[in-house]
Amino acid sequence: MPRHKPSHQLTDQQRRRISSIRERRLDRLEERRREESARVLQAGDPVGEVLDGRVTAHFGLNVEVEESGGAPSPEGRIPCRCAVRETVEMEPVCGDWVVWRRLGEDQGVIEGVKPRRTVLRRPGACERLRTLAANVDRLLVTASGVRFNPGLVDQYLVAAEAAGVEAVLVISKMDLLDERERTSLEGALAPYRAMGYGVVHTSLTGDLSELMGELAGWTSVFSGQSGVGKSTLVARLTGDESVRIAPEDATGGGQGRHTTTVARLYHLPGGGELIDSPGIRSFGLHGVDASEVAGYFRDIAPFIGHCKFGDCEHGEEPGCAVRAAVKAGRVDERRWESLRRIVRELENEQSNPF
Repeated sequence: MPRHKPSHQLTDQQRRRISSIRERRLDRLEERRREESARVLQAGDPVGEVLDGRVTAHFGLNVEVEESGGAPSPEGRIPCRCAVRETVEMEPVCGDWVVWRRLGEDQGVIEGVKPRRTVLRRPGACERLRTLAANVDRLLVTASGVRFNPGLVDQYLVAAEAAGVEAVLVISKMDLLDERERTSLEGALAPYRAMGYGVVHTSLTGDLSELMGELAGWTSVFSGQSGVGKSTLVARLTGDESVRIAPEDATGGGQGRHTTTVARLYHLPGGGELIDSPGIRSFGLHGVDASEVAGYFRDIAPFIGHCKFGDCEHGEEPGCAVRAAVKAGRVDERRWESLRRIVRELENEQSNPF
C-alpha cells in the first residue's frame, strides 16, 4: 500500500524522543568502534616507522589506507586495513591524508589525520554534520541532458563554492537528445560557460576522453540526483565492474537508484583520483547561511556590495544593485530567481531546524 504523509506535525516531545534515540544509536556505534580499535591493537604493537598514507575506503568500523609513495605491487596498490586510535580527534574519511603504522603485513593503526584542504559534508543523525570526503579538488555536478534542472545545478554550484571546490558540469545521456533538444540545452548552459564553469557532454556508451582530461591530476567527486548515470560513469572511468549499477531509466527522468554502499577512492588510468561515496547525492547547502548565498553566485557576487542598503536581500528593495543588473541584462533573470528560491529554502530550514 502507498505510504501517506502524517496529517500532523511532530510535537516537541516527539522530536526530543527521536533525537534521544538517535543519540543512543550513535553512542553504541562509537562504542563498537572503540572495541574494534582495541581488538586490532591487541594483535600486536606497531612496527616500523611512522608512515604517510591516504584513506582509500571506509567500511564503517574499518578504514583502508594506502601508503604514500609506495611502489605498486604487480597486482596494483594494496591498501592496509587500519584501526583508528582513540586519541585521533576526527574520524578519517575517504581522501584524508593520515599518519599511520603497520601492525603486521595487512593491518595497521591510524595515529593522526592531517589538516584538510577541503571537506564535503551533509547532515547526519541528531543534527550532526557528517564529513563525506576530504581534500577534494573538483565536484562533478552531473545532470541529465534529457531533463536538465538549472535550479538543482545552482544548488550544487553554491555548495561547491562554499566548500572551496571547483565545479565542473557533466551533462549525461546526450545520446538521448535530438537536435532541437540539444540546441535548447546549449542555451541553458550558456550562462554557466560565461561564468567560467567547465561543461562536459557525455553519453552512456560514448567516448569519455574529454571527461578523463578534466579529471587528470585532480581528486574529484561525482554529485547529482539519482538516475543521471553517475555509477555508470564511475564504472566506465575506473574499469571497476564491482561498481553496482541499478537499471537505467531509459527516459532519463531521474528515477534510477544510487547503488554505491561504500565510500571508495579510485586511481584513474589517465591520472587523478575519483571518490565515490554513498552520501554525495545528499551533499548540499548544509552549513551555508542564507545571508551568504549571493556571494557564492559568481555572476551576482560583483554587484552585492553596491546596493543602497547594507542589509539588502536582493529582492525588490529600492536601490538593489543586483536587481538593477538583472533588469539591465547583465545578470540572467533565471539565475536571480534561483538565488531567491535558494535563500527562501535556507531561511525556512534555519527557522525550522527539525
